[in-house]
Amino acid sequence: THEIEGNLTLHGQTKSVTFPAKVEVGDAMAKGSAEFKIDRTQWGIVYPGMKDDLIKDEVLLKLSLSFPRG
Repeated sequence: THEIEGNLTLHGQTKSVTFPAKVEVGDAMAKGSAEFKIDRTQWGIVYPGMKDDLIKDEVLLKLSLSFPRG
């Protein structure tokens, strides 16, 4: 329902990220969820790997957040 933009710090490096999220706001709580991929190498997280290695550069992030309104 929304597009979220913010800074993500990993491995001592901060980069701007934008991702789609579902946001629900109720009387008592605000909730959000998102699922998106980042390229870990942009944060200096590298692994040379081996041929046919299962470790990929793209990493899936899943977020589920809830906050009391007050």
